[in-house]
Amino acid sequence: MKALSYTLSVTWKELQVIFRDRGWLAVLFLMPLMFGGLLGGFQLIGAGGGEESAILLKVGLVNADSGNFGVEVAKAIGTITQLNITTFNTRDEAEQQVKKGELAAAIVIPADFSRQVDGYTPTAIEVIVDPAEQESAGIVTGIMNQVVAEVTIWGEVQHGIRTVLNESGLLAGASPEQQRAVEAQSLGVIMTRLNELRRNPAIAVVSEDLTGLTVEAGFNPYLAYLFPGFTVMFMFFIVGMSAESLLNERESGTFRRLLAAPIPRWAILAGKMLAYMVVASLQVIVMFTVGHLAFKVPLGQSPLALIVITIAIGLTASALGMLIAALVKTIKQAGDLSTMLTLILAAFGGAMPVSWPPIFRAEGFVGTLSNLTPQAHGAQAYFKLMAENAPFEQVVPHVGILLAMATVFFLIAARRFRFE
Repeated sequence: MKALSYTLSVTWKELQVIFRDRGWLAVLFLMPLMFGGLLGGFQLIGAGGGEESAILLKVGLVNADSGNFGVEVAKAIGTITQLNITTFNTRDEAEQQVKKGELAAAIVIPADFSRQVDGYTPTAIEVIVDPAEQESAGIVTGIMNQVVAEVTIWGEVQHGIRTVLNESGLLAGASPEQQRAVEAQSLGVIMTRLNELRRNPAIAVVSEDLTGLTVEAGFNPYLAYLFPGFTVMFMFFIVGMSAESLLNERESGTFRRLLAAPIPRWAILAGKMLAYMVVASLQVIVMFTVGHLAFKVPLGQSPLALIVITIAIGLTASALGMLIAALVKTIKQAGDLSTMLTLILAAFGGAMPVSWPPIFRAEGFVGTLSNLTPQAHGAQAYFKLMAENAPFEQVVPHVGILLAMATVFFLIAARRFRFE
């Protein structure tokens, strides 16, 4: 218990010193926010989050069908924000506008469209395109394929209901009006249920790119890599801060007074490690709070995993600082080596988010080299949690590796550091 009390006393004293150094606080807290916010804003603009960036094509619409399916398709087309729809009465009028280059394409719903769908008979919606606008024509055709697919489902369900009712003989004595009412009611119930299942599917389809990276709909996963990446990179800036602090105290003679008290030497190093771990944790809180509120960066499904990962990274970074202090001779060497090592490891470890996909997901020698760094495991643990919504158990291996590295760094530092 005394050793723990001594350790916490050193931690508290070190925190008071740290928060008086405004220069380091600016580096640790303001710089990651500046870089993350700047690049995050560029990503949102590049992702086309605003309405101004939506594709807007001038398209003509001719609905020659007065039935329910023709009306519904026309309504659906009118709600597509990427299309600027102009309505025409005849096919010839719309076709002339396409020929003049006034329209990218014209959509023609035939007169018997509803009857054909209702009778489960093959039919088609015609798309008249300008040969000079092949790209635009492809966009319109793709959109119409989606619209027609919805109508096809409706028609197939309706045909199935009618077939089942006819073959079962349940409505043999019913009038045509009663038969249509039962069909309509059954169709409405089934389509309502289908729409509910679409919103909350029993089987979720998750897209992955060629690297196996989960792609979340409606969210740019690069942002979920950007903020953790910069956070991890700047968390390791405490390496230089902790190393210089140790050497400063040795040169100023502070350690001689501490060693005169019954304080174990390892407790002094452990207290300093805890202090810088607290600082690193505060960095994460600030960075992720801003990312979540300003850029809607997801924080994953496990708050406990976020806490454990943060503590593991903070301990590893501060232990690395202790190790550097034990290996160098002067404060200047500690500062230079720490800065160089922090930037190099951030680049190789993928904590410097300048490439996509992340370097720690690369195959072969590059990926292997990256995963030898603590930054790779820190950034990858955050990324799995935030972008891929991974459960806690999937980040445990990364946490274990980080804690193992922290332990090795600390033990070497405790053995080699000269307090006098």
